Amino acid sequence: MRHTLSVVAALILAACATRDRPGTDSLSAQRDSVRADSVARAREDSINRATPGYVIDSLLPPEEEARRFRAAYPGDSAIAFVGGERSRETLVRRFVRSLAAADTNDLRQMVVNGREFVDIYYPGSPYAKGPFRQPLSFAWRMIQNPSVAGFTKLIHRLAGHPLTYVWQRCEPRVVHEGRVDRYSGCLLRIVDERGRSVTKRLFGSIVSYEGQFKFLSYTNDM
Repeated sequence: MRHTLSVVAALILAACATRDRPGTDSLSAQRDSVRADSVARAREDSINRATPGYVIDSLLPPEEEARRFRAAYPGDSAIAFVGGERSRETLVRRFVRSLAAADTNDLRQMVVNGREFVDIYYPGSPYAKGPFRQPLSFAWRMIQNPSVAGFTKLIHRLAGHPLTYVWQRCEPRVVHEGRVDRYSGCLLRIVDERGRSVTKRLFGSIVSYEGQFKFLSYTNDM
């Protein structure tokens, strides 16, 4: 009898161990996901290194870099941030309203554009000089590409849904980049349509110049 009970107990333990162990398909999918992420990162790095801005522009004098960049964004030189707000709080509140209203035109006005980048932000930024220097067009792509992707995610997932502003906060340390002040690590708390309080990074850094605030990018954690 004791022998029979021991055998039964051993069978039960073996069954439990088998049930709790990840299946072969699950482990395979996890490995495939890791492999795909590695391939994607390598591919993105290869694309960046193959772009003309990465190789050719880096050999150009800064003045020629700026001239070529401005040619892609014709018009008067930017002397102020246009379409922003007079405070960080007002800017973020407007962002929430425009996102809830799916007002893509207004959302685009609140983010730094190419001309503002070359004329106002870039000259005093770490990208313009020193060990972190990057060619102008490449620095713009480094900010713009994830911003465009973040904007698309915002529109697909949150635009047109009721959203209520609760608070916003950024890192207490303000980064002074030339005449531009940059606020990083910004978080936003909202109440969504289900009444849930959600705290997320829905945009990148906020920058201010001459009393006007704009988003540097819409890079987010959506």
